[in-house]
Amino acid sequence: MAVDYATGLFRLADSYRRIPAGEPVRLAKRTSNLFRQRAKAAAPGLDVSGLSGVFDVDPRSRTAQVGGMCTYEDLVAATLPHGLSPFVVPQLKTITIGGAVTGMGVESASFRNGLPHESVLEIDVLTPAGEVVTARPSGSTAICTSAFRTLTARSATPRG
Repeated sequence: MAVDYATGLFRLADSYRRIPAGEPVRLAKRTSNLFRQRAKAAAPGLDVSGLSGVFDVDPRSRTAQVGGMCTYEDLVAATLPHGLSPFVVPQLKTITIGGAVTGMGVESASFRNGLPHESVLEIDVLTPAGEVVTARPSGSTAICTSAFRTLTARSATPRG
């Protein structure tokens, strides 16, 4: 059952609070585009199940609101009927928006439009304090670029 974006963010933050201090912070998901085995984790992971869809497409502003676990396949399927498409699309259609943005768009780039993170207008970031902060390229939350570069590293560090 699909959930709204606010519910997805609540689940994410709530699951972060349930990870015991000292345990690694990881995504609780069944699939991965990594071609390596991962060890089973004893501690719970981040519940990202409510952040996997396209929540809105606005043809007038030419924007889409998506969850970080939304795949490019789903984003393209939702935007094409409106005559829209992401500026940059990765080689693998199951790459997620969050993965492409925090991974700096591995295997995807555009001569005209750069890397995937360069077309993001704002991003919600789960901070180590357990708060969700909306970051934009300018203003008091102008942490977008540095957040994109550090999220992957932070997700592998133990909490506490």
